[in-house]
Amino acid sequence: MATSIWRGRKVGSFKDLLGTLDSEIESTIGRFPKVEDVIEACDAISRRIRSGDIGRYREALERDGSEDPMAIINALAEVYSRESMMRKIDRELGTQDLFELNRISATEQLYEAWRPLGVLVHVTSGNSPIVAPTAMADGLITGNINIMKVASGIGEFACEVIGDLCDHPGIGDFVYLLRFSSSDKETMGFLLDRADCISVWGGEEAVASIRESAPRGIPFVVWGHRISFAYIEPDCITEATMDDVAKSVCRNEQQSCSSPQCVLIDSDDRDVIDKAARMLGEALDRAKTRYPRKAPDDAQAAEITAVTQVHDCDTYFNPGDTIRDPEGTWRILVGYDTRFLPSPLFRTIWLSPLTRDRLPAKLRCMRQYLQTAGLACTIDDIEPVSAALYAAGVGRITPVSTMSAGYDGEPHDGGYTLPRYLRRVSMRVDMEMNGICSFRELREPEKREFTGPIQGKKDCRPIPENGTGVVRKSGGTTGEPVYCAYTRRDYEEYLIGPGARAVIAQGIDAKTDIVADFLRGGNLYGGLNMCISIFDRLGIPHLRISGLDDTKLAAHYMFTGKATVMLGAPSYIIRLIRDNEEEFRRYGRIKKVLYGGEVMTEGYRRYLESMGVEYICSMFYAANETGLMGYPCKYCGTTMFHLPTEIQSLEIVKTDSDEPVGPGEVGRLLFTGFRRQDGHTERYDIGDLGRWVEGPCPCGRKEPRFELMGRHGDVIRIGGTFFNYHRVAAILNDEFSYGGLMQIILETRGLTEAMIICVDGLNATPEQVTEVLVRDYDSFAKTVPQKIMELEIREVGHDGFIMNNVSIKLRSIVDRREK
Repeated sequence: MATSIWRGRKVGSFKDLLGTLDSEIESTIGRFPKVEDVIEACDAISRRIRSGDIGRYREALERDGSEDPMAIINALAEVYSRESMMRKIDRELGTQDLFELNRISATEQLYEAWRPLGVLVHVTSGNSPIVAPTAMADGLITGNINIMKVASGIGEFACEVIGDLCDHPGIGDFVYLLRFSSSDKETMGFLLDRADCISVWGGEEAVASIRESAPRGIPFVVWGHRISFAYIEPDCITEATMDDVAKSVCRNEQQSCSSPQCVLIDSDDRDVIDKAARMLGEALDRAKTRYPRKAPDDAQAAEITAVTQVHDCDTYFNPGDTIRDPEGTWRILVGYDTRFLPSPLFRTIWLSPLTRDRLPAKLRCMRQYLQTAGLACTIDDIEPVSAALYAAGVGRITPVSTMSAGYDGEPHDGGYTLPRYLRRVSMRVDMEMNGICSFRELREPEKREFTGPIQGKKDCRPIPENGTGVVRKSGGTTGEPVYCAYTRRDYEEYLIGPGARAVIAQGIDAKTDIVADFLRGGNLYGGLNMCISIFDRLGIPHLRISGLDDTKLAAHYMFTGKATVMLGAPSYIIRLIRDNEEEFRRYGRIKKVLYGGEVMTEGYRRYLESMGVEYICSMFYAANETGLMGYPCKYCGTTMFHLPTEIQSLEIVKTDSDEPVGPGEVGRLLFTGFRRQDGHTERYDIGDLGRWVEGPCPCGRKEPRFELMGRHGDVIRIGGTFFNYHRVAAILNDEFSYGGLMQIILETRGLTEAMIICVDGLNATPEQVTEVLVRDYDSFAKTVPQKIMELEIREVGHDGFIMNNVSIKLRSIVDRREK
């Protein structure tokens, strides 16, 4: 039978393999498992348990001598679940991307990351079967090579669980689980000599023995024995409170470090102490039927007898009492002066007074052993009493009924687990980094393939019944709006985090720039609200003006706030400047324009440059349904973007089939948000056309680039013929140097269809425009002369265009034809 695991594979004996350990460590030390692989491996075990596949685990626990296998198996399923693992990592380390060198400042080129310590040797104890599997998960998450020593007499459960972890790709090379006796000093010393960190569970003697053999100077993490207690205010001495204390005493015979060994009463009144002792005894009597007793062995029973008799003798000299169950199942050792001593356990508990003002001084000698205080008090007392308990050295305060319960990411013995198995590394850079925010951007991205059906708006998942973190609504510029669900994590990972990186990539200067934001907010439309979070994260001053209809007032706010950057839809920015052109020229501080939602036409660009704007760039490419899909660097043109490969995968398929496009070919953009929780998108057709941009980018990023080439809807059919919106705009620009707004309206006029091309300030007559379109675009030549379609060129003025009421974007094509 396999009793150990050697580099991910089960073996019967490992002693003859020790000679290969150094070479195996050397071949592995430069790598570490992916956090996502570890989470997936753990979650697979959790799902298996929840599905009822527990036979091997139950049998292994029974062979290990476990009294309650199902409790341990269910606890493992909870700890190993994806949700629990991710919450733990977030709480303890603040990121799921532990090992990425990430920029930590918007104003300086400073980078930090976590790195594994190297070889992590775990020496576990035999009193808790779940310790080894949870410790191994911690060691794998932190990227270490894990050599775990388990007790020779038990460990089959650990071997089964950790063996299943090793079955997942990318895990096995980092796992050694060895079952041998602690008396084998030679093997123990051999392993400790190869450790970069030692993590030890056990009592003082066991810890001292390991420490004595450990190499000097390496981190030594101790998970030693601790003492916990219940602290009760006199007003809370009730039957319910004492039942709760009895529950924490009896549920596992005080075997957990978090189980109460003492009950301390915040009073010096003997009558109060007697009342508390009597009521606790009654509660322990009631608990006999609720919590079946596990009898101590002979040595444990002897210790209980000795401690009890010594206390009985002491009561002849120091006031006190012993309250016993006649059947011998429990005993309360009462003192009228403070007794804070370890209990022999098995429903043996000390009870004595200790007022809150004496807590820190009285418990100081036990400070290094204190763990949990189960507190029963009123809201009037909770602040001063908790302050006194923390001052005494307590690390956890809980209700008295749930002293052994915890939550994901809870500190353990005064600290977080994961940071103890990691080191923090830093880098300062003086070369030009072109706004690189993560060294991931400098690596070739991992190849990902998705083969499911192509999704569209109709496939957007509904808002979950129990709600979600953030709900956003698409603007509906190109069709019916959809409602989009984001968990808080999704919102950070798909919008705020990459949005912040996009701002830095574009060269916005957090030291000197002030952004005037004219994006719309409210009505569940996310533009302004999202940018508030982005600029707040970066610490960049941000004037939250929104797209006010009163452009005079909007400009006043911008000038008053001393803005240097404008952010908004191009059509709104142009309108705002034109309405306030004289004031804008006098102000003279706007040097940068960030835009989104619409195309920045060449005419717009020329106008902005004539007004003194020096830098014009799209902020990013994003949609409410999918989050951020692209970000520009300073070398990208107005329609070119890098793909944020940490959250998005992009396919470009042909317009008339689902096959991948060829080099330089334009096709449909399909995005997969592979880390999304709520509202997951897979092969989502966003409605845009684009093509890959070949070759390296001068900024140094390896994340692929793509170029937007319009929308599917830019190709319209009227008069039996297809027309492309962008081709019409290009002809007007080439022939008449027109770069302003253009809108196409389609109507039905009797038995004829009509196309109305709306413009603002085109330097040509309608007849001249019609002549050029018929000459240069065969679709017009096929329809206009034959009067299959009517063509009208209409000057509407800047305020005459039809805009989307929510997003204030220009509606490029408005189809009013009878359906």
